[in-house]
Order: sequence, then C-alpha cells, then structure tokens
Amino acid sequence: MIFAVGDIHGCAEELRLLLNRLDLTPETTVVFLGDYVDRGPDSRAVIDTILELRETCNVITLMGNHEAMFIDFIEDPQSARAGAFVYNGGSATLASYADEHGQVELPGNHVDFLYDLPVFWESDHAFFVHAGLPEIPLSEIDPVRDKPAMLWIRRRFLASEFKWEKVVVHGHTPVSKVTIKDNRINVDTGCVFKRRLSAISLPGERIFSVPRQKKPAQVLLRDVTSRRAAVRFTGVVPVRILRRGQAFDFETVDYSEIGMYMRDLSERDTPLLEDGDRIEGLIGADQESLIEFKGTIVRCRRDDRGDHYGVRILSSGPPQL
Repeated sequence: MIFAVGDIHGCAEELRLLLNRLDLTPETTVVFLGDYVDRGPDSRAVIDTILELRETCNVITLMGNHEAMFIDFIEDPQSARAGAFVYNGGSATLASYADEHGQVELPGNHVDFLYDLPVFWESDHAFFVHAGLPEIPLSEIDPVRDKPAMLWIRRRFLASEFKWEKVVVHGHTPVSKVTIKDNRINVDTGCVFKRRLSAISLPGERIFSVPRQKKPAQVLLRDVTSRRAAVRFTGVVPVRILRRGQAFDFETVDYSEIGMYMRDLSERDTPLLEDGDRIEGLIGADQESLIEFKGTIVRCRRDDRGDHYGVRILSSGPPQL
C-alpha cells in the first residue's frame, strides 16, 4: 500500500493527526509530495515527525519549491533567491528554529534532509512529483533539466490532457478537495490556507483528510533586539512598483515579510513617492517565485544614492492563477 500526502507547510499537528488515520505497517510506503516548510506554525516539527516516521515504514520525501527556496537561503542569505524564501513564508520556518534570543540554528539532520530530497519517485503504476511535469514521456524526464517544471509548474500542467505512461500524483496548487483526473491526482488541499491536510491511498484511491486545527495566524521570526516586530534581512531583492499604468524598478536595502526599505533605481529630479502613498507591485527576481504585494510608504529619504522609501506591507502572496 502507498499513501501520498499533500503539502504540509508547517502544519505539524495536522500531520500527526493524519498519520494516525493511516494503516501504517513496515510494508507501507508513505510518499510526501514536498512543501514541508513555510507559512505554517511549526516547520521544524514537521521534519522531525517525518524523520521519526522512517522508523515505522518506508518513507519517500520529495522536494517542493519551498524546500528549494530554503536551500537558497541557507547557501546565501543575502541573495535575491533568499528574499523569495522569506517573502514566501520562510520567516515562519526560521522562527520554528529560533531560540529565545532569536538565534536560528538548523540541526544537521534537518540540513541533510533538505539536501537529500529527490524531485520525483515512481511506483509500478504512479509517478510522484511536487508540482507537475512537462508534456514528454516519463522515460525522457531529466531530473536536472526538468527540475524547475517539477517544482514550480502550474497552468500548463493543470490544463494538460497529455497521457503520461502512469498517473501523475502531485501537490503544489491548493484545491478544495483531492482532485482525481485521468492523467493526474492533486493531493494539496491547502491546509495552511484554512482548509485540510489530505492523503490518498494507491491503489484504491481512498482519501484521508483532517481539517486545520487552529485559526491561522501570521508566524514571523521575531526581532528580540529592537522594537521591530520581525527580523529584517540584508540583501538586494528586485521590486517593481506599478503606478498609474507604469512599472518602476526598485531594489531592497533590507526587508522582512511585513516591511522593507527600498531604493529607486531610476535617476529622477523629484521623488516618485510620498509619505502615506499606497503602492502595489511585485517582489522577486524569478517569475516562478514572484510575490504580489500592497503597501504604504511610511518613510522617505534622499541621499547621494537616490531616493529611499520605507514600506509597510499590508498584504502579500503569490500571483493568482
């Protein structure tokens, strides 16, 4: 028996409840489809739970796009890709690893866990992957060349009627209930978005599901050294402001999930923005991990490097499908 589990996103309590509903034996295989971390309250406990489960049955853990971004942050916390991690809920992940002094330290076995994640796994009758596949035969799938698609793809895959040799079991795109189609099965039922955490058995396609247990609340890596609510990270992340039908390029000086200090990259005689202005735009360098946001200008300053603005972020999230 194989059980495939959808995106968990730090919902450790729901994961434990779901596993208790599954008939697990030493012969059982549990395939986790990725996105163990970010947004939810306890990413660290999710990984601990999965590591413990390995003592009970056969466990396959696939990489999701959020684990890929976490690795980017680990390797270079000042990179634009690290910014994508933070703005996609990574601050919540870091908070789960922080001590009372706000210091983040990742256990060695958790780092090994992240770096050891494959991008796909297949059984005799199913192909398991985080996001989806390009429209090519399974025998031609390349784990390096096709990795971006397997971690990030949405529209083209979801709309595809391509017949792969095996049914593709995936997550990544939240749906209201497990979706079973002729060519694919989506097991991501959006637990972190106030919905449910789900699993499906194969063969048999029996669905197991538990609702979100607590009212969702934003989880941040708290700044215990100042009055700021969240730690600000130093690094350059591209920001594009959309204003009066035009796009203007900025970059961050430092940032957190709830605010940023950014610099106007254009040379202009007068400032583009004023204190109190409402703005909206996009944060990020890569098309896949872009974040849409709305915010308010709370600080303006001009120096020899140009115009700088403090921004309070009012809302943010991935672009809508």
